[in-house]
Amino acid sequence: QSHTLTLGQLMRSTRSDSPSLIRQGQWLRNQLPIRFARRLDEFLQLPYLVVHNQNIKQVFDIYVDTFETVSEFPNIITERDEAAFADLIRQQLEKHQQVARLIAEGYREVRQMYPHLRLDNFLDRLFIARISARILMENYIRMRTPAEGFIGVVQKELSPLQVFQELSNEITRLTEAIYGVAPDIEFRGNLTCTMDYIPRHVQFMGQELLKNAVRATTERHKPRDTMGIGFTSRSERIPKVAVEVQKGDVHVIIKISDQGGGMPKRIQEEAWQYGWTTADHEEEDDPYSGGTWRKELAGYGFGLPLTRLHAQYFGGDVFMQALPGHGTDMYLLLNHLKEGSPSTEEDDPSTALTETENRSVNAP
Repeated sequence: QSHTLTLGQLMRSTRSDSPSLIRQGQWLRNQLPIRFARRLDEFLQLPYLVVHNQNIKQVFDIYVDTFETVSEFPNIITERDEAAFADLIRQQLEKHQQVARLIAEGYREVRQMYPHLRLDNFLDRLFIARISARILMENYIRMRTPAEGFIGVVQKELSPLQVFQELSNEITRLTEAIYGVAPDIEFRGNLTCTMDYIPRHVQFMGQELLKNAVRATTERHKPRDTMGIGFTSRSERIPKVAVEVQKGDVHVIIKISDQGGGMPKRIQEEAWQYGWTTADHEEEDDPYSGGTWRKELAGYGFGLPLTRLHAQYFGGDVFMQALPGHGTDMYLLLNHLKEGSPSTEEDDPSTALTETENRSVNAP
């Protein structure tokens, strides 16, 4: 049986001395095959037409390789054993970099042929396990080279404002390259607040929510003439996107507000499904339409469900409040996981999803 994980436990287990590295390597060597075996079993229960898809089959092969390679690795006893195992983990992490993209492309191709086929439950379980495995593997590698301000993959006193400012610069640049214009992004609230968190996760969630807001606002308010004739400044052309940061007793709350027109109730529900996107698939392959560029901003329709999984994994969540005809407010709740605080211990709901999965798998 695999074991669940809280961020507090992860931080407490992160030590760079040789005995700790050997102990963590042994634990990973035992745990990873269990986790990947579960996923392989679920792949084999999918309809043949899904597994036969070239992209999804490639993911299956990657999982088989990881399962076999880690399972066949000998017992980790010495420092040399541990160093060799760390090299193996690095190689596997590199192979898994493309998994999310392959799954997204494969799922889109399958649903183009079979529009009524939905695999949301399978994808939830796949990506929950992927989040967990990547955290464990990356943390193990980071243990070997401690960095100031970090405990493994966890950054101490991470600034949400700094993360979102860096994201806003890149998203604004991309939006202007695609549309010729972009809204200003305004930051409000408790801008000095910090938290202990995995920066990669905050970056991923923030990027998905912020680019959705910027794109919706731009597409709704962009002038027909992208040179901006008739407008004296960018801020007069397009309403601002607002990012508000607040810190509560348990959560850091990040609210992203746009005036991109919102969406009807029916569409709000569909937006949380894998593969839902407003990108125009018919234009993707036309080099003159800009469809391929817009796809870079819109994604594959996995952004919102994956953002919610990342937030929920450590006890947070994502909520949508859409005002049809006006805009959307997205609320990202993240546990500020101080070591020793109740939110990292028994009261932490962080692994409820994985605990539920364990109970269902081990049920008679």
